[in-house]
Amino acid sequence: MKIWVRYLLRQMIVSFAFLLFCLFAVYVLIDLSIHSVRFLTRGPETSALDLFLYYLRHFAVHLDLFLPLAFLLSFYKVLFQLGGHLELVALQMAGLSRKKLLFPFFVFAVFLTLLGVVNHEYFAGKASAETESFKVSHSKSKKTKQSDQFQILSLDDESEIVYQRFDADKKELFDLFWIRSDKDIWHMKTLSFASHPPTGYFADHLVRENKLLQKQESFEEKIFEELPLHADITPKPFVPFESRPLSTLFFEASLSSAESASIKAHLHHKLSMPTLPLLILLAAAPFALTFSRQRPTFLIVALSLFGFVACLTLFDSLLILGENKVLPPALAMWSLPGVIAILFVRRFAKL
Repeated sequence: MKIWVRYLLRQMIVSFAFLLFCLFAVYVLIDLSIHSVRFLTRGPETSALDLFLYYLRHFAVHLDLFLPLAFLLSFYKVLFQLGGHLELVALQMAGLSRKKLLFPFFVFAVFLTLLGVVNHEYFAGKASAETESFKVSHSKSKKTKQSDQFQILSLDDESEIVYQRFDADKKELFDLFWIRSDKDIWHMKTLSFASHPPTGYFADHLVRENKLLQKQESFEEKIFEELPLHADITPKPFVPFESRPLSTLFFEASLSSAESASIKAHLHHKLSMPTLPLLILLAAAPFALTFSRQRPTFLIVALSLFGFVACLTLFDSLLILGENKVLPPALAMWSLPGVIAILFVRRFAKL
């Protein structure tokens, strides 16, 4: 590796590590100021190690925020500092083009992108579930929250069962809704599927008429021959889409189900979000490498931070549009990176 590459990489890594630590420290201090009383006085005794692991998991959950933001600030810091010391001018006089000077930053941005993908596959999902469990264990209304939980079971006919509790020994679901469509819903106190066909107890048939759900018929006991639920099916706790690893989402996206749009939207969301460092490099490089005595440094950084926050907001908005089938999931989640690339690639090519 050439000396100038090592030098730029070292400057970038040192600045990035320092800013990443500072950003996360500020996040921890703000969160502790809000939740410290709850963590230290409610639920089981909380040690310093418990808090450390809790915030370490938070770091994994919000890695898509911390990594690109630290990269943006460190990228500007390194290039503005090199420009102020005329080191960039010296490197260009040695025959290095501005695009070639960006090679170490490109390598670092690719590394951060791959790190984001690996985090979504192995760490973020588990960390999210464990942080929620920690919050519930220290919640004032813990019993109420636990009783409000429900689970979702997707069936082969693309219908869904939303239930409160499952008895694995008796093969029974309790307090459930069988959602065949938005116009055809069954509510049951108990559904037994130890034998086929399943049998429902205290079942109400709800049908949507004139935009209102109305009870059409009721049964104390009813056999559901059309319900594709067999004894060998074991309902599992519902895992939120944002907590599922990429490999699981890849597999589920290839299957036909009622949740297909949500699955694909979260899959493309987890693939597109880690590309933020590359998009930052593409958009910020032309402004960071300009030479002028009156360069508006503060304005450039301020507008970049505003654009970064706007991108995060748009990513969340597009995720909602993809989940609700307003836009195709792939189009929704990759439209923003595509627009950014179109807007800045021409300016980047002129470097």
